Amino acid sequence: MNISIVSLGGLHLVGLKVVGRRSELSHRVPLAWLELIARLDSIPNAVNPDVLYGVFPESDHLKERVDGVYTYSVCVQVSRLGPVPEGMNARELPPREYALATALGDASAIGAAYMGLAQWEAEQERKTDGGADCLERYERRRQWVTPPYERFDYDILRPLLASTTLQNG
Repeated sequence: MNISIVSLGGLHLVGLKVVGRRSELSHRVPLAWLELIARLDSIPNAVNPDVLYGVFPESDHLKERVDGVYTYSVCVQVSRLGPVPEGMNARELPPREYALATALGDASAIGAAYMGLAQWEAEQERKTDGGADCLERYERRRQWVTPPYERFDYDILRPLLASTTLQNG
């Protein structure tokens, strides 16, 4: 699996938050994507409506839960934050480094991408920042966010803690 490190200069995002058990999110998240797409024209300063982001706390990946409560936000990037349409929220992600992998193929590719990221982090002695947000970036030309999901082709970006170099003196 090809893993790379990317630096993002920070993101301003506007979207809809979905909260529920994992078993509920498989139904609620596609509905949120449909609502976001229907309301894209009402979001001021949208950068590119053909690139959307799924955002969730990295800490959701770091806890073992059978069917705990999770948060997933469906978002579009905006050039600057300002007033947002009713029922939506805005968030600002600071500049940072991410480990990037692509989920490419059938449904099994998703788990494989996340496992590949975890393996890469261990091999590279890098740590995920459990206090930051993980991103899924969807581009219309590769895979759109609405069902049916027959084939997957989207990027997963896991937030990395800043690497530190120990100097021997």
